[in-house]
Amino acid sequence: MVKQVLTDFQAATPFMIEQASRISDDDVTLLFNLYLPFLGPKAYALYQFLYEEQKDQRGQTAFKNHYLLLDSLALSSPEFIRARQALEALSLLKTYAGERMGQPQLRYVLQRPMTAEAFFNEDLLSGLLFHYVGEERFLVLAKRYQAKRGAPLQQQKELSASFLSIFDLPDTQHKPNVAIEDAKTVAPKADFDQVSFDFEGMAALVHGTTTEKVQKVRELILTQQVLYGLNEAEMATALTRSINLDDHEVNKQAFLAYLASTWSNRKQKQQLADQGAERSVTAKTVASEEPTAKTGNRALDALYQAANNLSPIDFISQIKEQNAGYVTQNERRILNDLLEKRILPVPAINLLTYQVLVNMDQSDLKRNLVDAIANSWAKAGVRTAEDAVAAIKAHKDKSRQKATGRTSTWSRSANKQEPTFTSNEAAKKQQVDQAAVKQALDLMKNYKTKD
Repeated sequence: MVKQVLTDFQAATPFMIEQASRISDDDVTLLFNLYLPFLGPKAYALYQFLYEEQKDQRGQTAFKNHYLLLDSLALSSPEFIRARQALEALSLLKTYAGERMGQPQLRYVLQRPMTAEAFFNEDLLSGLLFHYVGEERFLVLAKRYQAKRGAPLQQQKELSASFLSIFDLPDTQHKPNVAIEDAKTVAPKADFDQVSFDFEGMAALVHGTTTEKVQKVRELILTQQVLYGLNEAEMATALTRSINLDDHEVNKQAFLAYLASTWSNRKQKQQLADQGAERSVTAKTVASEEPTAKTGNRALDALYQAANNLSPIDFISQIKEQNAGYVTQNERRILNDLLEKRILPVPAINLLTYQVLVNMDQSDLKRNLVDAIANSWAKAGVRTAEDAVAAIKAHKDKSRQKATGRTSTWSRSANKQEPTFTSNEAAKKQQVDQAAVKQALDLMKNYKTKD
């Protein structure tokens, strides 16, 4: 998992801007069309500012401090850091820290975005775009960047001259050696080393293609596995239904569309109980026969079990369904962003969702609130569901010391039904008394974020 980068940023620090290679207006237009949906408006505005300030200059453009940048974009220092790190994570910006004349200084090197062809061939980025804009818009953007070629002539033959028919071979013995840095763009890579998923076993279950062809889209498959929490048999079924009949390759668009339509609701998972599920490999699945924690409190143990066993989408879906609600598109984006940032493991993300929706009685996830809690937990080193509960309790105790007698501005309504989670047969059969539920919730309510 990629850890959060803690940055000691001072707005008074001078900085310089330069370009790794020449960036054109067409590159910025491509950034707007293909990157903006998941990059976000603030990070896009930051890239645009750095580009506009340097595009007509040669070498480097120097600034005495960051105040003009922050004021022009109406960004706070934390917002600027988040926007800058988003660009860095997508290989659109490189940041260097050093000194000049004994004073600290930053150097920002803008990188060209990927070409449209490279972007759509890159599973991670094209998968993100599809997730945020949907199939219809994804196909519109893909068609926009398809090469426009005229019809060939009848009985057409190529008459172009070759190199050696025009030029003689040069003498290169005395040519000096020069080092030119390769400024080509590279795609960001996700870290899936800790994903508990038997990829080779899953690939063996896919029908209609070969294991080698499935390996070509490994990163795309693993990204979607983390987001939806599929096991090997379920993923194999989704891939089998997305194989091209002509070349037997995985149809990426069909694969993403199938997942978005079929797995948007936990109830529809029963549709995948086909013959392929009977041949499922023995692997670490999301269910276990006993609760993962032994606290002596059955309600809290059941909560730990659900947080550890369910994917973020499944977890929030169960809470929403039991309160007669539904998961909004914005909530899906917030959870997807948390996964992409890799600052919290899935169990901690699930406890964060529980804290906001149940203990704080919010109707849906708010980005500012989720970001505040996530950053606080990442800084505190929260890695497990137990760590999350401990962080909630510690924050509650600290708040009580600062303001004795102050009550939370949020309280659960009297007719609100507390969610129960079903991750396996043991959890379904488990009986939870209401007194234990109340005791567990009292441990975690009244969490308040910093201003």
